[in-house]
Amino acid sequence: MTNSVRVIPIECKFGRTTAYAYYIDAPEPALIDTGIASSASQEIETVLVEHGLRIEDIRWILLTHGHVDHLGGARAIWEITKGCAEVVIPQKEAYLLRNRSAHITDYKQLQGQYLDVETQEKHTAILLNDIGEGLKPTVEVVGGDRLLLGGDVSITVVETPGHSIGSVTFVLDGVNWAFAADAVQMYGGAQSRIPTIEHPGYYRQSLQRLLEEVRPRRQETVERLFDRYFRGISTSSNISGTGLGMAIARQIVIAHDGYIEIDSKPQHGTKCNIIFPLKRVG
Repeated sequence: MTNSVRVIPIECKFGRTTAYAYYIDAPEPALIDTGIASSASQEIETVLVEHGLRIEDIRWILLTHGHVDHLGGARAIWEITKGCAEVVIPQKEAYLLRNRSAHITDYKQLQGQYLDVETQEKHTAILLNDIGEGLKPTVEVVGGDRLLLGGDVSITVVETPGHSIGSVTFVLDGVNWAFAADAVQMYGGAQSRIPTIEHPGYYRQSLQRLLEEVRPRRQETVERLFDRYFRGISTSSNISGTGLGMAIARQIVIAHDGYIEIDSKPQHGTKCNIIFPLKRVG
């Protein structure tokens, strides 16, 4: 069941800031975002070894968007897997993976315009150091695409532009974890004093979509758990059963004056507590 999939967050340093990568422990292991070029050996591999895992076994590299602190390590990780990993990126930002020099052009057109020439040159040198060599993606995704990670584990792609024009959110079906990266921001440019949202209008629309469409999915699953013939809202085609078991179980419990409580948390699974009243005998 998707509820039992282990998700391991990995902190990847980028100067004074941090970006997170996420390891999905599926039959075909996936890594969502990769940090910068040095993150593969300095942070990602180290954390995986601590959990008894091998970076060589990664079979999917999923990139939420094309910025250096999220795709800079893609080439290094792909090479460690000996080219066995599928490399996935939003279609609109695939050019940033193919051509590392495109990052410099984007930087000068966006953040660079707010900085003096000396600072621009310093940042350009940092960018080139933190981005691996160009890499051809194997899959360019758009909204609604679905990636199968083996077994009944799948990920659905949701387009969430704003931070960048092609940003996507990867939703782990079933548990409905949403890996949005910088599509959702806490501070924006408050710390750097440089704008970090390229398209404010799209950004607000994406937040609304995440709140109104993605966030309610898990709650809907819990609320409909006892509906007859309900087998979840995941798009996975591997869900077995008729959808009657929970409905029948609830009827039996109610017939004995009991009730069922559901405690469901992402990554921790779902617990059903069956409560019956105490009755005196005699």
